[in-house]
Amino acid sequence: MKPRPTDSMIKCMAGLIGDGEVVYHGLSSPLPVLAMVLARRSLGRDFVWTSVIEHLEPRVEEIRLRPSTGDPFSEPRGVGILTTIDAFDLAAKGRLTTMFFGAAQVDEEGNTNLTAIGGYESPRVKLPGGAATAYLFPLVPKIILWARHEPRVLVRRVDFVTGPGRVRLEKGYRHLLCTNKALIEFTARGPVLRGLLPGVTVEEAVNTASMRIIVEDEPEALEPPSSEEMRIIEEADPDGVRYMQRMG
Repeated sequence: MKPRPTDSMIKCMAGLIGDGEVVYHGLSSPLPVLAMVLARRSLGRDFVWTSVIEHLEPRVEEIRLRPSTGDPFSEPRGVGILTTIDAFDLAAKGRLTTMFFGAAQVDEEGNTNLTAIGGYESPRVKLPGGAATAYLFPLVPKIILWARHEPRVLVRRVDFVTGPGRVRLEKGYRHLLCTNKALIEFTARGPVLRGLLPGVTVEEAVNTASMRIIVEDEPEALEPPSSEEMRIIEEADPDGVRYMQRMG
């Protein structure tokens, strides 16, 4: 099967997971789950797998994506249980090193919005809310955001700050965004274009966002998943749940 932008996003996100990290994913996170599968099975990354499902180190070869990433049957046979409360305690101690977050809006400081579009008191759209986003953003040393690359998503300023990106920049934490077009890193100077997904040009990445994206050096040309990597992705997601995110 030929890779789609969604599949290239998964590979991009997988490549951001490093050896020795303690990685966590939350609800409604099919792409992060598949990125963690790919990082472990294809890239050989040695990290600790934790999640909202509360399984610690699930048997990665048996993971099968379901519509809800809170379904405990999607990550079977973990070696133990790490409760959500314990995961938050790890974050407070600086031992939860990496976490994935989605967003309805992301702005130039890396602030995210999962709360409301428009005014908070009378929103045009009421979003599901950020759960523990506000708590975890200042604590986790590396956050990997994932979002659709559109002007209404990548904005100059979010309508509501659910996740405070500015705090992360002040602390010098890594703050990354993988979209269906590009890899962006938030810095003190602003969002910097680090990589392009297959078939995307610099002009397209810059012009299809409302936020100001800085282009410094030539961005990396990110590779699509290989045929073997696509086999691994499809084995973990035989029903194509990942495409329900409408990333292409």
